Amino acid sequence: MRVLMTVFANSSHLFNMVPLAWALTTAGHEVRIASQPDNVQAISDCGLTAVPVGNDLNIMELARSTPREEMANGGALTLNETRPEKLTWDYVHDTFAQHSQLYDYMADRAMTDELVEHARQWQPDLVIWDALTYAGPIAAEAVGVPHVRMLFGLDHWGRMRGIFHQLAAERAPEDRHDPVADWLGAKGAPYGVAFDEALSTGRATLAVAPPWMGFPTELPTISMRHIPFNGPAVVPDWLRKPADRPRICLTLGLTLREIADENVSLGDFVRAVADIDAEVVATLSEEQLAEIGELPDNVKPVDFVPLHALLPTCAALVHHGGGGTRTNAVMHGVPQLIVPNWLWDERDIAQRFAERGAALVTEVPDLTPERLREQLRRLLSDPSFQAAADEIQKEYAALPSPNATVAELERVAERGRTL
Repeated sequence: MRVLMTVFANSSHLFNMVPLAWALTTAGHEVRIASQPDNVQAISDCGLTAVPVGNDLNIMELARSTPREEMANGGALTLNETRPEKLTWDYVHDTFAQHSQLYDYMADRAMTDELVEHARQWQPDLVIWDALTYAGPIAAEAVGVPHVRMLFGLDHWGRMRGIFHQLAAERAPEDRHDPVADWLGAKGAPYGVAFDEALSTGRATLAVAPPWMGFPTELPTISMRHIPFNGPAVVPDWLRKPADRPRICLTLGLTLREIADENVSLGDFVRAVADIDAEVVATLSEEQLAEIGELPDNVKPVDFVPLHALLPTCAALVHHGGGGTRTNAVMHGVPQLIVPNWLWDERDIAQRFAERGAALVTEVPDLTPERLREQLRRLLSDPSFQAAADEIQKEYAALPSPNATVAELERVAERGRTL
């Protein structure tokens, strides 16, 4: 069969789809990945067939120039809000109205026009769309083929849509305005596509997290083990030699940059591990190295190292809770110290790992060099963290692989066209 996958121009969302794309390919299916032109090289570098649609998105430039309070889930209205007292009709309604505008930008009219045109020309049997790329379901419905929404983490959108419908049912019909129906109805109209809920949540949802991590929904769901893909990578020489003491991976990304200010610098956090009996592999750019200055003897700076090669040699991982990083940790049974970011599901997942005993969690305002040192020592000295990480690793390995999931997707496609 022909499978059209689509994703907005973001490498982490693309990498989320790559293992499944290769599983479909090696099963004998023809796969194309459609994205904005500034993602085409990344798709090609993964050895997959790219279809450029629309205009360059430059999403990372936008992210760097946008204040946090104006970003999705960075302001007052967030899809990852779970406190029942906050989830009123006005809150949920206005959250969907705000996020619809952002998601329309990420898969705009130009992208949708060209994606629909390509789908009509190529005639795929199945469309698999990244859960933030709403040109995908429009194109699938325009040519009358089944489509599957592929998650990249917890399904906050699907959870919130369920809450929206519950709240709407309690209101008078004239007071049930649905901003998502307005948005996707207008988005689909030029192609003869009318709104139904499948445009919002897919004919089926492909979940990439174990059920115990997720939220209960009534959506038809296919579970798949997420195989993290880290992009083209080379194993460095130093990593091919056994470490002479415990190894810690310390990823100094957005989270630690947020807490570095005039009182506590990035260098303070790096130097905090100087007296821990471990080799600390820290991801540091040239700019960060210049800011930090002299490094402790036990800190090894690297600009990039493939996590699937590094983490099997590690006794602990410090990171911000991002999907690819935490999944690498789960696959290799590594205890984690998570300083959760706020972008999507980082706090929710971190809390679930902590409840299972496989992680320690510290929020950004509470992280100090002293706390970092104390928690790393706990992870290294208390064997219960490793035991819990091993148990989660076994549970994760029991989930269907991308190869096993192909048969389920074939059955979805066999249900046939609607046109």
